[in-house]
Amino acid sequence: MPADRKSPGLRQRLIVALAVPLIIILGVSSVFDYRMARSMSDAASDQGLADAVFDLETHIRNHGLTSRLDLNEESEAMLRSNAPDAIYFSIRDAAGQVLAGDQDIPVFALPAGGKLSFFDASYHDTAMRAAVHRVSIEDTEISITVMETTRKRQRAQREILSGLLLPNLAVIIASLLTVLFGVRRGLLPLGAVEREIAARSPHDLREIDLASSPHEIHPMLRRLNQLFVQLREAAEAQNRFIADAAHQLRTPLAGLQTQIDLAVSEGSFSKNEGRLQSIEQGTAQIGRLLGQLLSYARAEASGSLPGKPERVALEQIVERSASTFFDAALAKDVDLGFDISPVVVTGLQWLLAEALANLIDNAIRYTPPGGCITVRCGKADGKAFLEVEDNGPGIPEAHRQDVFQRFYRIPGSPSNGCGLGLPIVREIAELHGTEVMLISAQPSGLRARLEFPLPAND
Repeated sequence: MPADRKSPGLRQRLIVALAVPLIIILGVSSVFDYRMARSMSDAASDQGLADAVFDLETHIRNHGLTSRLDLNEESEAMLRSNAPDAIYFSIRDAAGQVLAGDQDIPVFALPAGGKLSFFDASYHDTAMRAAVHRVSIEDTEISITVMETTRKRQRAQREILSGLLLPNLAVIIASLLTVLFGVRRGLLPLGAVEREIAARSPHDLREIDLASSPHEIHPMLRRLNQLFVQLREAAEAQNRFIADAAHQLRTPLAGLQTQIDLAVSEGSFSKNEGRLQSIEQGTAQIGRLLGQLLSYARAEASGSLPGKPERVALEQIVERSASTFFDAALAKDVDLGFDISPVVVTGLQWLLAEALANLIDNAIRYTPPGGCITVRCGKADGKAFLEVEDNGPGIPEAHRQDVFQRFYRIPGSPSNGCGLGLPIVREIAELHGTEVMLISAQPSGLRARLEFPLPAND
């Protein structure tokens, strides 16, 4: 099958499976109804012809058989009065001599046993219906033939066809609409399941509730729930590995830092303080890179962990970050200030704290000495917000999407960052159903902002 050709959906399959047999049944039923109605109409018309034949037979028996039968004008007028059809008749003896009626009427095979027979014929290039009867009068065999044109029959056929076609067409249309409506209504629960799954993030691995779904798809949903369980178990195993890796990696780093401190206390670097500074910077950078890698991995895996989000007071997270970054800000001669208002959001507290820590750390690294950084939280325009603003070099518009890629560094960037801070913040923001907005600060700098919906009862 070509790649661009879509397989028909369940709705199309159901409509075809229901509509096609229904149309066939109604079509066949219409054909049978038409044939039955036409047969009854033809039978009624044939009965009229038979009545004319029997009238002629009665006339002959009442007036006797002569070599030349003559009908009076009144009798013949009554016989031929069948507008809009024209009536023709003939009475012949056994030798074929016309005793009365029209002379050139075709001769038909005489029925046996005195039965009345009907024929389709042509007379004067006109379609005819003929009734032929053989009787014995005064020991003489005679045949009576009555013919009529088929105008009334054709008109009756058209009326029957239109009388059946329009109602049956209406029934077919109504049936198709009923099928469409029924299929649409029947598939609404499937649409609800589809919307529930589509609304989830890649990290939402909660089991699907089977109570509100049709039992026909329960086996499929159970398999899907089993897959969710397996993915959660894999995520938990990943987190355990991350915790073990963090312990195994941080321990030798701490030992390395201790050895450096001992070497410094013993005066090993007294003659080359630049080498000591390089070692300390390298060790610090390795530690920071390790911390950010672990944070990024935990942020990616945390969305698939079981457990419900909690109510988090953003101002408390901001206050706790003060003691963490004041020393770093003072060491670089950066003014770190806070403008906070009480506000509560729904989320994971440690992840939001990690996002704020990365934003503040980035701001300190990129803000030049003597600069200013302001951390804010509160409510605005019906939403909660958390932002960090600095008056550093900012991020050019052309690079504001690229900086969310892991390990991306703006060309010419003076900082010794690792390129993971903003990717971590974006990952945490997506887990909370929001995004990171990078806004140019005035007169210079950058404002990184996260906005959250307020809880329903706030």
